Amino acid sequence: MRRLTAHPALLPGFTLLLAAAVLIAGLIDGLEPLDAVIVLALLAFTVFAGIALTVRSGPASGAEQRVAAGGVAVYWRPGCVYCLKLMWALRSRLGDAYWVNIWEDDDGAAAVRAVNGGNETVPTLVGPDGAFVATDRAAAVAEVDRRRRH
Repeated sequence: MRRLTAHPALLPGFTLLLAAAVLIAGLIDGLEPLDAVIVLALLAFTVFAGIALTVRSGPASGAEQRVAAGGVAVYWRPGCVYCLKLMWALRSRLGDAYWVNIWEDDDGAAAVRAVNGGNETVPTLVGPDGAFVATDRAAAVAEVDRRRRH
């Protein structure tokens, strides 16, 4: 099932379609102020979730090489709000981390389970000093900045 939902375009595409459906229904039945608010909220969420389209995910083997060279890797999955928040926090330097979509890479999912007690908890940031669940965006951003372009 996760392979069906692994593509980063699925969530923003779905919310964009939903916004279009609400707008069309509103135009047919008479646009109410609530319809406009819903459409604007869905469009805002589409932009927020769309940052995942700018991340170039690679295989877990590349993450191991990046970490061995002193850099950091971030394991993530599409639709994870914490992952999207981290991407927004790192938006000007997304290329300074190596990204692995665990729903597209079974080795990446296994690596996350190995450091998180069997759980696929993301975003998980792995660096030369160890791994941590990067829900603390400030700590994750600081670690990426410290390990920039390794």
